[in-house]
Amino acid sequence: MPTTSLAITLGFISGVFLIAGYLPYVYEVLKKTTRPSRVSWFIWSLSTVIILIGVASTGTHEAIWVPVADAVGCFVIFILSIFLGVGGWSRTDKISLVICAVSIFTIWKTGDTLLALIMNLLIYASGYIPTIKKSLIDPRSESLSAWTFFLVGVLLNLITVAISTDRGFAVWLYPVVLVSTVGTLYLVLMRRFFIRKKGN
Repeated sequence: MPTTSLAITLGFISGVFLIAGYLPYVYEVLKKTTRPSRVSWFIWSLSTVIILIGVASTGTHEAIWVPVADAVGCFVIFILSIFLGVGGWSRTDKISLVICAVSIFTIWKTGDTLLALIMNLLIYASGYIPTIKKSLIDPRSESLSAWTFFLVGVLLNLITVAISTDRGFAVWLYPVVLVSTVGTLYLVLMRRFFIRKKGN
């Protein structure tokens, strides 16, 4: 299979894994076994739309499926979090919102495309602060099965970029940040589950 075709296929599969991850997440939110952070999903809804526009403008269509799936999934869960989520005005939430606001202001004021991308990713990464804190306190408030799908999806997306024809720094930055942030949260969830098992 030619490299371009393989990259497109892997990009599509990575998007499928992300969509698959949102299904158990939504299901568990509706069952009230997963309690999403309102601030996290608000920030992710905002940042994924901005990132989607940025990725589309680069012409890297092989990896477009991940930001598309992310944007739709984040918006759906944010709406659910308004009614079934937690948080909103804690100190951690406020810090994340300030980072988000400063980053948006920087994007608005600058004409630098790369700096705008970095600020977009900073917005995205700041959304993990409330959820990681929440997961350290209560690991059962997040869906391990959903985040497993998310992790596989972002790893496949990173591979997609690695074998695609466009390997510029700006193209690499998004999937690397995705793997770093999702991977960090996943390790937090796994660590807390292992501690719980040892304590039983």
